Amino acid sequence: MRRDHSGSAAPAPARSVVIWSALALCAGVLGPVVAASTAAAAPNGVTRVALQGDLPTIPSGVSRLGAVPGSQTLHLDVSLLGQNPSGLTAEVTALSTPGSPQYHHYLTAAQFAATYGPSTAEVQQVSASLRAEGLTVGTPTSGSTLLPVSGTAHTVSAVFDTPLESVRLPGHVTSMVNTAEPEVPAALAGVITGVVGLSGLSQEHSMLARHARPSLTIGPTSVVTSASTSGAGVGPQPCAAAATAAADEGGYTSTQLAGDYGLSQLFAQGRTGIGQTIGIVEFEQFSSADVATFETCYGLSNPVSVVTVDGTPSGLAAGSGEAALDIEMATVNAPSSSIIVYEAPNETSDGTALDLYNRIASDDLAKVVTTSWGECEQDNIPSSAASAENVVFERMAAQGQTMLAASGDSGSEDCYNASSAPSATVLAVDDPGSQPDVLSVGGTSMVNGSVAGQSVWNNCEGSAPGNCQQYGGNGATGGGYSSVWPKPMWQPAGHSARAVPDLSSSADPAHGVAFYFARDGGWSSIGGTSIVSPEIGGFLADVNQGCNATAGLVGPTLYAADNAADFTDVTTGNNDFTGTNDGSYAATTGYDPVSGLGTPEYQNLGIALEGADGCPSLAGLSAYSGPVSGAGPITLTGGGLADASAITFGAAGAGTIVSRTETSLTVVPPSPGHALCVDVTVTNPQGTSAASMEDTFAFGSSGSCNGYRFVASDGGIFDFGSATFEGSTGNLALKAPIVGMATTPDGNGYWLVASDGGIFTFGDAAFYGSTGAIHLNQPIVGMASTPDGAGYWLVASDGGIFTFGDAIYYGSTGAIHLNQPIVGMAATPDGTGYWLVASDGGIFTFGDAPFLGSTGGVALNKPIVAMGAG
Repeated sequence: MRRDHSGSAAPAPARSVVIWSALALCAGVLGPVVAASTAAAAPNGVTRVALQGDLPTIPSGVSRLGAVPGSQTLHLDVSLLGQNPSGLTAEVTALSTPGSPQYHHYLTAAQFAATYGPSTAEVQQVSASLRAEGLTVGTPTSGSTLLPVSGTAHTVSAVFDTPLESVRLPGHVTSMVNTAEPEVPAALAGVITGVVGLSGLSQEHSMLARHARPSLTIGPTSVVTSASTSGAGVGPQPCAAAATAAADEGGYTSTQLAGDYGLSQLFAQGRTGIGQTIGIVEFEQFSSADVATFETCYGLSNPVSVVTVDGTPSGLAAGSGEAALDIEMATVNAPSSSIIVYEAPNETSDGTALDLYNRIASDDLAKVVTTSWGECEQDNIPSSAASAENVVFERMAAQGQTMLAASGDSGSEDCYNASSAPSATVLAVDDPGSQPDVLSVGGTSMVNGSVAGQSVWNNCEGSAPGNCQQYGGNGATGGGYSSVWPKPMWQPAGHSARAVPDLSSSADPAHGVAFYFARDGGWSSIGGTSIVSPEIGGFLADVNQGCNATAGLVGPTLYAADNAADFTDVTTGNNDFTGTNDGSYAATTGYDPVSGLGTPEYQNLGIALEGADGCPSLAGLSAYSGPVSGAGPITLTGGGLADASAITFGAAGAGTIVSRTETSLTVVPPSPGHALCVDVTVTNPQGTSAASMEDTFAFGSSGSCNGYRFVASDGGIFDFGSATFEGSTGNLALKAPIVGMATTPDGNGYWLVASDGGIFTFGDAAFYGSTGAIHLNQPIVGMASTPDGAGYWLVASDGGIFTFGDAIYYGSTGAIHLNQPIVGMAATPDGTGYWLVASDGGIFTFGDAPFLGSTGGVALNKPIVAMGAG
């Protein structure tokens, strides 16, 4: 049906609803279903169908301002079906269910893209159709089901046959809303599952609750009692300013909370998030000076980087304090981790948050992702947006990423805030925590460090609506049942809907945690479920340390581990913040939709998740070099070392363990008898430590394995650092230019490769073959050697792979149409996989090579020309 775009609709024949997509599957039960309905043919003869469920209801209090200006540029996401969505749900179940043969055998980002991302034909079909109608269509990131689309409001309105109206939300925020269900050509009805970004009737809200000062005692709750009596614990220690702020306001330092909940016991084992990356979701900016002050106070040095999605957030450069709090809590609870802050504007468009989550999943850099932002599930979140979001979270789960979300600070009435209408007191929960593939975390009230005496956080329990709820320092933990998502199979029986939260921790601002935010005067005590999400995220990064398999979708494992040793049950209090829901929901013995499984006993829960004291990991060596024989003892530091059974110096063989503690090993290196650069790894009953830049050891060098060489197109060699000259082709007449090189394991030799695949060997590099006498479809552009130096791979510009010696073929892009040519390759440390890189920075992974990010979706000033493994 074609609509009159002044806002009215022409008469239409009766519609018969046809369900053509059911993306959000959970345990075999449908979540939000996007439906298409038949319609009369458009004037151009193309039959169109409406995407049902994508017509928002404009609530009272929203001013309607007329049509969106036709020249205004809009940015949308067209959601695609992808390959085998039901198979994805089944795979996530298998990957996350303890006892399953597939348990924790996650997919790489490349494997996900190949198996479940949209096919090339699917993307091309939709792109061609939308371009033909006048829209600008971008390229989805690898594996993403979101097709970026832009155009003027006039064109968008015409293409999707829906009027667009400007509105003003409470708080004088201007947005827009579609006033009819968007339509797509019937030929695309089985491919397009939604159009995200047409409507925006709510914004992301943070779960930050500021401490109520003693002079502002409002409501029945005693705001401040006495200073915490928690012990100091082990791990990062606070400076005097942080300790004083916590004591003065009846709160805690992060060190005290670590002691209360058992995290300090993990720190004592050296489990501090070594080698782990935490992604933090933000819709505001933050001051790096605030974070630096906090880190200095606690003796931390976590690197913090920022990835901006859809533009820089507006507002104050230092933000509201939410971003600073999230980063600070993540760093102090995983003191050896790296932090990536993914930030986006807090727009009313329903597509901005989706774009941010999609970027995190596509990057697959952070295996723990935490957000303290959300929306009330009933705040007009379109079905297509909820379903598209679910696909992104399923992808995270399939890749072994854990997504955590705060459950909210408005109790069982998540839509309620201090300026809400009375109708906002209905029972509701918070998105994204209500999503089945997200770990929802709530809050408790803990006085004087008494874990056993915790109750549900609710500053207004028993109070009728009034001053108590109106005061911004008060709140209550979010919790209840989803109105969108069914109960996952791993949650307890008793209700048909997804219940939240899954677990809880101290969040009462009356007994908050010290953080630093200069705009609030520096050190102060803060609360809200905002502090819980990054705290528990930090714990999961500690647990992930040193393990090949991360926690991933951790819900099924947590519920399987539910016992008194792993959790402290919370049995008193309710989260009926407004007092209008008969005390719903109340804490009970066992699981309840207000405190979840209870609060974690981190040391015991860490054992339940990963076993004993975890997989080993190395943070550093006391010496990074030594003689080729007769080396003296060196000390290795890290975690999970108390039960280390073997220490291996790469191809040099096993070292001798002299002594061990939880966090260190004294080891005598082996004697290989010749110069060699190796990775040092430790094995215990849970596994073997992963190789990193911190565990390299150089035999026969007074320096380290840190040096490099340049090679020119004529084969001229330039050495730097510990690299030594072994020869060159600079004085030879070459048939084809040199295009790459690879170094032998001991650093005392190298190969050069020409564009025709001719190989030149120097030092101890051996010749294993070449393509110099073969007619190539495309020129050779790079090479990589095997870890033992007994073979190598060559790669052509079309991604064709040639193997020699003991190099094994794991796949190629030779049969794939590439947007840009391949320009380089690198092998994984164990030699059982490799990466290829294209000139646009697109990455292709084979064998055990994981996808760690790319510049495929970035506008580059100049093309990528090479790559190397870190």
